Amino acid sequence: MNTQHTLRIKDAVAVVTGANRGIGLAFVKELLDRGARKVYAAGRDAKALDAIVALDRARVVPLQLDLLDQKQIREAAAKTGAIDL
Repeated sequence: MNTQHTLRIKDAVAVVTGANRGIGLAFVKELLDRGARKVYAAGRDAKALDAIVALDRARVVPLQLDLLDQKQIREAAAKTGAIDL
């Protein structure tokens, strides 16, 4: 039985937490390279996201988000709408 799945990234809408550094930053760059339509770059400090948004102002959207704050989670969900990844 083949259990391998193919993840469709081209034209997808994604949210990446911790997008301003480390593995989060690497995910944003890879999603852009693979043709994601929109990437919500999330982080606790909105100002820290400026550099990541500069990678592609048309496709990268900053999203202030602390995953320990339920209000911010609800606001982010309302702002982003349908997400593929």
